[in-house]
Amino acid sequence: MTSEPNAGTTGQVAAPVEPIASKRYALAVLALAQQHSDAPAWQNALRQIAEFMGDPEVKRVLENSRVGQEPKQRLISAALNDLPVLQLNFARLLVRKDRTGLAGEISATFDRLLEEEQGVTRARATTAVPLSDAERDALAAKLREQTGQDVILETAVDPNLLGGVVVQIGDRLVDASTRARLTAMRERLVGSL
Repeated sequence: MTSEPNAGTTGQVAAPVEPIASKRYALAVLALAQQHSDAPAWQNALRQIAEFMGDPEVKRVLENSRVGQEPKQRLISAALNDLPVLQLNFARLLVRKDRTGLAGEISATFDRLLEEEQGVTRARATTAVPLSDAERDALAAKLREQTGQDVILETAVDPNLLGGVVVQIGDRLVDASTRARLTAMRERLVGSL
């Protein structure tokens, strides 16, 4: 999730609080996972916690300020009792800090951080038409060559691009679409008048 400045404002816009909090929790969990050499167990536990806390019925109870901590903690203990102690305590911490709504983002952020640790990066390629398997493999190979990392390539289709590709790798955006080229050409033509 990104934050964009309002039209007519200058300066930097503060980052949304939730992604910052999610990243802090994910970083803390990653440090614990590395300390105990059990990253896969944490990854599975975080997914389980996120799935449980994301259930609409459970969410309604956990985010209800009229329900006390005691019943919420009993719910967590009963539902997630198969988790190891540290992971269960983490779920309890999210309840205690009223951060259960962040469970899904914490899990996703942990996954991304773990991939970074393992030298893997995610890329998203958007094209005007679906890529064939050969085109997808060639693009993934080119991105691996450029980044020096293993690349997990996700694809999307946007017919508004007309042609070409837009690739998002982390914070970097490469717009090699026909639409971008036409826009640049128009700006050059207008600028030369």
